[in-house]
Amino acid sequence: MSKTDWVEPVQKLYHQRWRIWIIACLAHTMGLFHRAAMAVMADRLMADFGISTVAFGSLGAVYFYIYAAMQLPSGTLADTLGPRKTITAALLLSGTGSLIMSIAPTFGILYIGRVVISFGVSITFLSVMKLLMEWFHRQQLATMVGLTAALANLGQIAATTPLALVIIWVGWRMSLVTTAVVTFALAVANWFIVKDSPAQVGISPVAELNGQTARQVAASSDSSGLSLAHRFKIVLKNRHLWPLFLLALGTYGAYVTLFNNWVVVYVMQTYDVQRDFAANFMLVATIGLMVGTTLSGFFSDRIGQRRRLTAMVFISFSLTSFLLLTLWNGGRPPIGAFYPLCFFIGLGTGCIPLTFSHVGDVVEPSVEGIASGLVNMGGFVGAAIAQPLFGYILDLGWGGDMMQGARVYPLAAFQHGLLICCVLAALGFLGALLMKETGRHESYSARG
Repeated sequence: MSKTDWVEPVQKLYHQRWRIWIIACLAHTMGLFHRAAMAVMADRLMADFGISTVAFGSLGAVYFYIYAAMQLPSGTLADTLGPRKTITAALLLSGTGSLIMSIAPTFGILYIGRVVISFGVSITFLSVMKLLMEWFHRQQLATMVGLTAALANLGQIAATTPLALVIIWVGWRMSLVTTAVVTFALAVANWFIVKDSPAQVGISPVAELNGQTARQVAASSDSSGLSLAHRFKIVLKNRHLWPLFLLALGTYGAYVTLFNNWVVVYVMQTYDVQRDFAANFMLVATIGLMVGTTLSGFFSDRIGQRRRLTAMVFISFSLTSFLLLTLWNGGRPPIGAFYPLCFFIGLGTGCIPLTFSHVGDVVEPSVEGIASGLVNMGGFVGAAIAQPLFGYILDLGWGGDMMQGARVYPLAAFQHGLLICCVLAALGFLGALLMKETGRHESYSARG
């Protein structure tokens, strides 16, 4: 393709892809909102429905059980049904689940609503990744994944202090009704704006504009006839994927266990502060996460794709901060120190998007979707195990104290729960240490 032949397609590509990217990111944002929202309303739900921390932990954990289980199927949906239809269906499901939770008369109905939300949001992310691979150059992928994660984390920001204030003003039920309305509006926007690939709007495929060799493009096409079972076999036998799974399991599992479920209750009861003040620490951690996702992708793409080194540096921030949070003054560091500790935990967790860009370095093009699903599953497996375990440890340490219908836990119980986060963060660092450092983008046939 000559220079004059590709100038116009490239211009069209640039004009179209940013609109699609923004809408897809906002769709993923709703998933991150729901991931974090339970922490802010934890004590109200436990009081209104008369449930223990174990039951509440299961309400938070079901999100991660379903999310983990749906990662391989969601990759298949992205490849077959297409991102546009998959994301629209996801938004309709999660909006419906929000309405069910908002009117729930019993904990059982509340749980069903959470399950419906979880199924909806679980199939969004890999469709967003599919859109990135279709609309952006591979050399930009780590940066774009990082930017996507940063923008999507606006959902977690909305689920911190802003949600806490809304709950104080109108209650947790009306906050979920508002969430449902926003979600349905996004579903309509997604249906009319998002396109699955450049070909759908008459633009040449990115592969032709991406500097790929004919051999690389042919390799991807020739493998398109592989059976699903054979694709799974290729992925599961790839030894370079399992360190990425462990990295996600430990690093992200530790982060969401604390900040998406327990941090507000922990800070309120340990420091005797109000809900909106306690939610500020979720906000600080989310800002750290947004900064981390952006910086980790940026540095990785600009130092020769040194993803292993970048991941190790960032995760060391998270691990160190978790240890300080847990061991300093018996799990009650000075309230002023809580801000930088939360920020650096978020910053370290921001290396997670590197795992998805690294997938393209170590697997065949034909199985990138399924491989990404396996890696993405790791973080949610960690959270699904650790969240209810944290609640179980709190209940073991409970001395019988109550306040406004909710249980009050001693500092020692929270410290024992935080040890789980430290163990997970250490596993994440081990996963980073075991990563294969490719140092450059290679064709899969050369990866070994």
